[in-house]
Amino acid sequence: MKKILVRTLSALLAVSLISSCGWHLRGAPKNFPPGSELYITAEDPRSDIAEELTRLLRSGGIPMAETPALADYVLTIHKEEERRRTVAVNAKGRVAEYELITSALYSVADSNGRVLLNNAEADVYRALEWDDTETVSKGEEELLLREEMRRELISRIIDRLRRIDVSATLEERSY
Repeated sequence: MKKILVRTLSALLAVSLISSCGWHLRGAPKNFPPGSELYITAEDPRSDIAEELTRLLRSGGIPMAETPALADYVLTIHKEEERRRTVAVNAKGRVAEYELITSALYSVADSNGRVLLNNAEADVYRALEWDDTETVSKGEEELLLREEMRRELISRIIDRLRRIDVSATLEERSY
């Protein structure tokens, strides 16, 4: 019984210390006014990035609007792209290494049409060593890398949303 009491008190002490020092989970941006709603749209109706961003921000406590007309802020993903390019070849002239690139072009505007962030770009790069004798496993590795890259890209977009000064005038904005 005494051990349970000591554990409970230790846990409560740890939680109170962590919360009092200002520590919080990294997640949704807190720079938007309280109660404001965000709507995420994409020019590609099958956008994985828009869907994942919406899910993450909603779970992070940001109110999400059902339509752009009801939103205080609209994030539009104009373009998302996955590319790969050859960066090295072997002695036989076959690909030895690819560079994988995942990128997104996006903008943020408020309900008055004022553009807060215009055509911002986020890019993620990874190297993938290639071996023609292991095509299936390298293909699976590429799929896993692409998922990881998409998560990092979304994280970069959220980090950029955190830095938007929604109250700044056009002259005060540094972007």
